[in-house]
Amino acid sequence: METDLNLPVEIGNPCNTSFLYNSGDDLFYVVQDGSLLVMDTYANETYTMENKYCIDIENSSGTTYAIVCITAVDEHINRSQILIVGILMLISIPCLLLVSYVHFRIRELRTLHGMTLSIMSVCLATGYLLYSLVHLFKLDDHNFGYSVQFFMLSYYFWFFCLCCNVCCNIWLHISLNKGKTYNVRLLYMTIYCVFSFTGSLILVILTKQKGLPGMPSYFIQGYTESIRESQRYFIPPVSTLLLFSFFVMAATFFGFQKFKSRGISLATSPISDVASPKDLKIYEEVKKDAKCISLLGLILICTWLLEIVTFYSPGPQIYLILMDMINGLQGVFVLLIFLVIRRRRTIIFQWWNDRGSYVVEKVELDILN
Repeated sequence: METDLNLPVEIGNPCNTSFLYNSGDDLFYVVQDGSLLVMDTYANETYTMENKYCIDIENSSGTTYAIVCITAVDEHINRSQILIVGILMLISIPCLLLVSYVHFRIRELRTLHGMTLSIMSVCLATGYLLYSLVHLFKLDDHNFGYSVQFFMLSYYFWFFCLCCNVCCNIWLHISLNKGKTYNVRLLYMTIYCVFSFTGSLILVILTKQKGLPGMPSYFIQGYTESIRESQRYFIPPVSTLLLFSFFVMAATFFGFQKFKSRGISLATSPISDVASPKDLKIYEEVKKDAKCISLLGLILICTWLLEIVTFYSPGPQIYLILMDMINGLQGVFVLLIFLVIRRRRTIIFQWWNDRGSYVVEKVELDILN
């Protein structure tokens, strides 16, 4: 056919399992739509049509080989897995947006911690939305892959900033009895924004320059070196961020142990000789924040370790889909940890009940004759 063809280029081996044909035992032809027609030698018993294949000719013998992906069953299974995880991600999106809205809208929750948590939730919700749209509606992942990578990386960057914020509170501001002024909070937020978005953008630019796909490693198992190479700017950076987050959470733990050794106890309400009631309230809030972050960090680190093991040491598909399902429910975990376990219900219900309840009193209306 005398037509110009623009063939897509995919980096990495698209086959997890393949089958080898040779021209001595089989007949194969490339038909007009680009598919490969494979038949037996006599062309009267069996035939198959394949879309993913590679043709190679051995120079010494002249034998032609066709390497064909075995995907008839795998694609059906993978499609079901993608639908399940995509639905779980769509369930997580409203949870993340609710967490972000509550911490941004309510003045009592609009602290540096609340704003950091709010932006982190928005990044994860945006990444989940784009990822779900690509796989559920079979959109072109080349156009959305880098955007998904950016927002997913930003989520882990912001989680690291969330850990650093608690660590700075316990070691600097509470330990040195220095409160955070508006300018200090603005400086912290500026540093977090520059660090998170710039770091994610640099990794996405490097991915695009190397010609690697931007889509994260969900649903993928690294059977070949090329597949593992395609995740160079996603899996190692996320692993590094979670490792540093663990170190920061450990430093935060020792910071709280330091205060316990000084005799500060939040279980008792009397005024301590060491800190004022305001300091004790701040200390209690930071301690609750640290517990929530530690719980979320434990879930993230455990699921990510299992995801890495599944990716670099391919095993049964059930383990991979289980990890992807847990990752797809991260929005639900964030909602439960930071709004339910965190006991924000009182503040949220009070804010909701006060909306539009302002009553104008001591106002006399003159009767118009």
